[in-house]
Amino acid sequence: MKHALDFWYFTETSDADDPVTVESSADLDRVLGEVLAHEQFHPTVVCVKDRPTCDGPLNLPDHQLKFAFDVDRRVAAIHVMGLPGFLPVGDRVDEGDDTAEEPPEGVMRAWVTKGSCTPGVAVRRPDDHEADLFVDFDTRTRFPADAAISWEKLCEALKELAETGQRPTCVDWQESDVF
Repeated sequence: MKHALDFWYFTETSDADDPVTVESSADLDRVLGEVLAHEQFHPTVVCVKDRPTCDGPLNLPDHQLKFAFDVDRRVAAIHVMGLPGFLPVGDRVDEGDDTAEEPPEGVMRAWVTKGSCTPGVAVRRPDDHEADLFVDFDTRTRFPADAAISWEKLCEALKELAETGQRPTCVDWQESDVF
């Protein structure tokens, strides 16, 4: 792993106030096991430890990845937001649009996974008896119905994040207006 990741999640002894730093594949496996083993009262939040921070008094990271999951169905969904520098170089302008301009450097954008890489898996409402994944539990904001990816894809995306320090390319993305 080229980049350490900070994870915020809940366990029996932790209320997610302080991050757990992941510096190796073994650390990542251990943390994901802990996340799966304990009820998460909010989506798990992940940041690349050595990425830049935004201007401002809070010194917040220039990006954030968070995910929710359904253990029984082994599906997850990811929400990311970040400044243009968080995107891999090939993804920094809208593909197929020759007139697309790069957003201004200080403009935060957001995306959620697009489940096209795992056909047949979808996030559905509780009455459909499928996964019910939330971007934000407090506001009851759900992931879009097509945001579900396999648990294996989530793990792959987290490993890629640790390698590149940028939004993973191993999953498909769709724009989100949720910040």
